[in-house]
Amino acid sequence: MPAVTFLGTGPGNVVAGRFQSSILLEVGGKRILLDAGEPCSAQLLDLGFRLPNLDAIWITHAHADHIGGLPLLIQASWLHHRSQPLPLGVPQHLAGPLRAWLDTILLSSEVTRFPVEIFSWQSGQARVMDTVEVRPLPTTHLNGLRKLTGNNQVESFLFEIRAGESRFVYSGDLGAPSDLKEVLKEPLDLLICELSHFTPEELASELRGARIGTLCLTHLSTEFDERRGEIQMLIEREPGIDSVYLPDDGEKIDF
Repeated sequence: MPAVTFLGTGPGNVVAGRFQSSILLEVGGKRILLDAGEPCSAQLLDLGFRLPNLDAIWITHAHADHIGGLPLLIQASWLHHRSQPLPLGVPQHLAGPLRAWLDTILLSSEVTRFPVEIFSWQSGQARVMDTVEVRPLPTTHLNGLRKLTGNNQVESFLFEIRAGESRFVYSGDLGAPSDLKEVLKEPLDLLICELSHFTPEELASELRGARIGTLCLTHLSTEFDERRGEIQMLIEREPGIDSVYLPDDGEKIDF
């Protein structure tokens, strides 16, 4: 049965008692880490997960609250005796610097003795891993930073994931709920959506008319975290959504 475990659900401004964005997806016989906010390694171990059993890591964008746990996860995988290659999907602008960074902090394949196979997402182009297919789609989350830094190569993605007859979406961070428009055209078994960068009312409006089996709201801003009950009732009014969850760190949901 497919399952998601929420290792970290906190917002980017960092608050006590909540960890950073990271989700373990178990589907199609694969165990995939969606983003690697810290302390994802400790969270996986606390939940009884063996680090060498991880099949892949998929990163939506380069913000520290989504990749801050990555170097320690690679180091811990080495020290927990991983031997097989570790596929690591990242935005294209991150691939080269990340490889150089891992070499600099002494986590090259000569040290770890397993290769970290870094590959880059190409927008809209699906990648297949046995029975699991992921299609990265761009979001507008980093548009402001492109203008601020003058770096037009910076990218952020959401992931549309298919396994058999099941279809899931992980939003990563969005610029606006309208970033979901394309993936909401077809029914979804699961939508994992952040709620930091727009209001619950804006999200509810975008979800109106969509068909969603399970909606998980995560990455809540501090303000919205204090309104959990109110937000859940608001979203549950949408007739096309079967169930709504606002998961905590460490919570696992089968679907």
